[in-house]
Amino acid sequence: MIEVHYSQADDDLTVIEVRSNLSMTLDRLAAVFLGISAVVLALALAITIMGMWPIMLTAIIHLVLVGWCLRLAWRGNWARERILIGRRDVVIEHYDARRHHRNSWPAAWLRVKVEEQPMGERQVVVTCQGRRQVIGSFLPVQERLELAEMLKRNLRPRSAWSGE
Repeated sequence: MIEVHYSQADDDLTVIEVRSNLSMTLDRLAAVFLGISAVVLALALAITIMGMWPIMLTAIIHLVLVGWCLRLAWRGNWARERILIGRRDVVIEHYDARRHHRNSWPAAWLRVKVEEQPMGERQVVVTCQGRRQVIGSFLPVQERLELAEMLKRNLRPRSAWSGE
């Protein structure tokens, strides 16, 4: 999901928020997991009462593994980037479950490119003075292309590159 905000205090600041497309929030995921756990444990308890106690141990191990897999899947797909386009510089802040990093680029010399990957996948890359950074890699391809166009449009008045 891509959102654009324009600063009220400073006419020359544009903020582009790029977030991963998670269909489920962490709270909803926890609620679904708790619901599944309640049903599994109720069934396992009913079978345990009949004397088949290994079922409860198996159910608990199963729930621990399912919970761990859900956690890894959600954390692996959560990401966000903030792109702050100012008068003189562009700051790209990348956040995901494992790390946070921030890069600053001169707005006048920053280039936005869409590069074709070997398997036909496209990625958006910002480059300047030999440095490069891939942005929006967690987005679907169509939203990546939309992000590239949005960046080009917002950088055009500040860019020293003619005809781009």
